Amino acid sequence: MEEQDKEKYHSLKQLSDLSFPAEWHPSARAMQRKIILHVGPTNSGKTYNALQKLEKAESGIYCGPLRLLAHEIFDRMNNKSIPCNLVTGEERRTLLGDHVPLTASTIEMANLNTPLDVAVIDEIQMISDQQRGWAWTQALLGLQAKEIHLCGEASAVKLVKSICASLNEDVEVREYNRLSKLVVANESLNGDIKKIRKGDCVVTFSRKAIFGLKHEIETATGLRCAVVYGALPPETRAMQAKLFNDPNSGYDVLVASDAVGMGLNLNIRRIVFETVRKYDGKDIGYVPIPQIKQIAGRAGRYGFENSVGEVTALESQDLRYVQKAMVTPSIELEVAGLQPTMEMVEQFAHQLPDIKQFEKLLEKFEDLARVDGQFFLCNFDTQKAIAKSIEHVDLTIPERFIFATSPVNISDPKLVTIIKMFAKHYSERKPISLNSVVSLDVKVPEDTLGLSHIELKHRIIMLYLWLRYDSMVLHTYTWG
Repeated sequence: MEEQDKEKYHSLKQLSDLSFPAEWHPSARAMQRKIILHVGPTNSGKTYNALQKLEKAESGIYCGPLRLLAHEIFDRMNNKSIPCNLVTGEERRTLLGDHVPLTASTIEMANLNTPLDVAVIDEIQMISDQQRGWAWTQALLGLQAKEIHLCGEASAVKLVKSICASLNEDVEVREYNRLSKLVVANESLNGDIKKIRKGDCVVTFSRKAIFGLKHEIETATGLRCAVVYGALPPETRAMQAKLFNDPNSGYDVLVASDAVGMGLNLNIRRIVFETVRKYDGKDIGYVPIPQIKQIAGRAGRYGFENSVGEVTALESQDLRYVQKAMVTPSIELEVAGLQPTMEMVEQFAHQLPDIKQFEKLLEKFEDLARVDGQFFLCNFDTQKAIAKSIEHVDLTIPERFIFATSPVNISDPKLVTIIKMFAKHYSERKPISLNSVVSLDVKVPEDTLGLSHIELKHRIIMLYLWLRYDSMVLHTYTWG
C-alpha cells in the first residue's frame, strides 16, 4: 500500500472511530451528575416516582420513546399548573412567559445543550434497540442535568452501571415491585370468542387481524370494541383509550397490537393474546419474551376497579408460550447503540471525494467503524435505502443526512415517493405547501382500504412537519 493510501486509510479509521462516545459531550463530562435508575415491571410506580422529582425541579426535561408519552407528560404537568413545553420531531408547543421550567420531549429531540436540574429518561432498556438505541445512549451520555432519573426494566442495570462507571459516575438503583397482582391463567379460551368479556384487551399483531377480530367479537358477544395499533395517530390512540376506560362509553373491549405495550393508561382487566407470533419484516416468528411480559403487564391497574390483572390466550398452545415467558428471567443487556453525528459523516465524506453515492458512503462508514465492546453501531439499512432513493437529487452531505434520517417507512412505496418529491423540491428551492401534498378534506372511511389512505395522509403530514421543524440544515427553505 502506498504511503499516501496508508495515511488516507488511517485518517478514515480515525473519523469512523466511535470508541469514545463519552468524549462527544465535554459539557456533560465537566459536571458531577447524580444517576438514579428506577427499575421494575409495568405498574410498579417507577416512572411515577421519577416524575415526582421532575415536578419539583426548577428546570428539567422528560425524554420518552413516543410522541404519545411526551404529550402525556406535557398535559400532566400543565394540568398541575407546572409550565411545560412540548418538543417532538413533528410538533413544538412553547408556552408564553418568562420562565417555562420543563420540557416534554421525544428522546431523539432531547436538547443536550442546556444545563438542567433534573432529567427523566424513560424506557432505558431501549438503549439496546437495533434502530433507535443511539438516542438513549446520546441522552445518557450527553444530558447536562445535575440529577438524571432512568426508568425501565431490570435488564438494563448491568449495562447502565458499566457505561456510567466508564464516566466515573455512580448509579443508585431503586427497585420496584408490581403494585397490583398479576395472574397467569391455567386455561386458554379454547378458541371461543364468546368467552371475551368486558374489560378484556385482545392482542394481535396486524391491522387486518385487528379489524377482523373487532368484527368477530362484536358479532359473537354484542360488546363494542375500541382499537389501538401503531399506525394510528397518537391523538386517535389516546381517544380510543379514553373510550375503553370510560365505563359509560359503550366500548367494553379493546383490540390492540403491541402498541398497547407502552404509552397509554388503560384500565384493563385481562390481556388475551389472540396469537403470540408476528411478522418482523422478514419472517413470522414468536414475539420476544420481554415484549410478551410488557404487554401482559398492562393487565390490572393499581388504585382502580381492575387492580388484579389476568393474562391468558385464545388458544392453548399460545398460552403455553405466555406461561413460559412470564417465568423466564430477564436477560441482561450487554451493548448500547451509537449513531455518528452529521458532522462526523460530513468529515468522513470529505476524505472520500470519489464516492458520490451517499448510500455507498454510509456502507463504507459501517465497514470501517470501530466501537467499544459495550457499544454497537445502530442499523443503517433504512438510512441507506432512503439515501439510494434520493441519489439523483442535488443535495449537500448534511442535507442528505437529514433526509436519510427522516421518519420514513421504506416498506411503503408511496411514502418513499413522497420523500423523493420533497428532496427534489427542496434542492430546486421550490416551496411546498401542505395542501399541495395531501388533500385534507378527509371523509370517514368505509373500509380498511379507506382507512389506509387516511393513515398514509397522516404519515405524509408527520414527515412534512418533521422536515419543516429540522432547523439544523433545512431552516433556509420555505416549506409553505
